[in-house]
Amino acid sequence: MAPPSSQAYAPLWLKVLVVVMGLLIVVGFIVVASEIARRMSSASSGAAPSGAAFSVRIALPSGSQVVSVGPAGDRVAVHVKAADGRSSLYIVDPRSGALLGTVDFPPGAAR
Repeated sequence: MAPPSSQAYAPLWLKVLVVVMGLLIVVGFIVVASEIARRMSSASSGAAPSGAAFSVRIALPSGSQVVSVGPAGDRVAVHVKAADGRSSLYIVDPRSGALLGTVDFPPGAAR
């Protein structure tokens, strides 16, 4: 009976390589899953505790009115129209109520 050829068996380095790659896949999956869980929990932990209320006043120009409010990522966008027809967008942090910035849209502005 002839000895088995060397091609019939996988070399040792190939077996080690397959095991190491399998471990890397498992470790990578665990890292990704734990990072997703960490980011989801930190997004909710930054908010005020349930039942904790806050009151913030954001000064609007005289005669202006809020046209709409909508989400903008993790912020709130408030569309405000002034008495003279100018539109502005107020960006607010919903967790603290802080005004983060404004974007003005003057009428007749060049694009």
